[in-house]
Amino acid sequence: MLETKVTESGEVTLTREGYALRYPERGVADLMSYVTDDDTLFIVTHMALASVRPETWRLHIRGLVARERTLTLADILRLPQHEIVSVHECAGSPLTPKEPKRRVGNVVWCGARLRDVLDSCDLLPEAAFVWTQGLEWGEFAGLKDEPFVKDLPLAKALSPEVLLAVSMNGKPLTSDRGGPVRLVVPGWYGTNSVKWVGRISVSSTRAPGPYTTRFYNDITATGTKPVWEIAPECVIVSPGADAMMRANHEFRITGWAWAEAGVSRVEVSVDGGRNWLAAGVDTREGFGWQSFSIPVSLGPGKHTLSCRCFDANCQGQPQAHARNAIHSIELAIAG
Repeated sequence: MLETKVTESGEVTLTREGYALRYPERGVADLMSYVTDDDTLFIVTHMALASVRPETWRLHIRGLVARERTLTLADILRLPQHEIVSVHECAGSPLTPKEPKRRVGNVVWCGARLRDVLDSCDLLPEAAFVWTQGLEWGEFAGLKDEPFVKDLPLAKALSPEVLLAVSMNGKPLTSDRGGPVRLVVPGWYGTNSVKWVGRISVSSTRAPGPYTTRFYNDITATGTKPVWEIAPECVIVSPGADAMMRANHEFRITGWAWAEAGVSRVEVSVDGGRNWLAAGVDTREGFGWQSFSIPVSLGPGKHTLSCRCFDANCQGQPQAHARNAIHSIELAIAG
């Protein structure tokens, strides 16, 4: 039986308990469109899928503010609405953070700027981080009913691209997408874009919960680093591994590339990474992904097609053992 709770932020019903995952049947080969439609975009959640009654939903803003506020959906809709196109990418499982999952899409979000909501609360001088809490509950990795709380440095929270989104691709957010209101943090991994948001707390420190301390921290040479900014990554979407290509006839290798800082260069290999060719890359719109393309002609036999990209800071992709490891497909060409 599905569980319902009446919380301070509204009436919430779990529509599915436990870990939930949905992704395209053919993986990245299904990502043919610049804007990823709802049926193709992945869904993943740690503890449960939730449904919040829009008419009962409330957003509480507390902490280091001179003016605490409780907002309704109507309050959010009365604020200036802004639209942005953005890559939406899962960071992968926090239990196996070095395993690439390729759960990604490109969507158009619309909503109120988080900055406008925070400014209306008059932040205190000590404010340094903004915590956001979702309304779901359940079990994950041995934890039970641990609130899903993520945090943003204040500078990012006040950036104009960060939204309290009410729609995706021109349609109101569904429950499965975190509606009626979710946080959207363009340029950062999806784990930071909290679904079913019900509480915002302004603090002088980072949030102490497991989703900011135990999970979603990468090991570095000097300690750990939060999984925030999206690292450079690209995927081949065409041809797919099951494509029927003719030997010695030109065809195009196409795909998508993205990074928090934007992609400046994409290279493609047709021989398993021994040699690399420069591909053409489109300019970026907003925080969206960028298409790349290159014409090639290959002889009969098996070929390993790979792609790699570099961002505006010249940061590239690891060969393996990373969430953004180089993507490759095996293509057989008949004689």
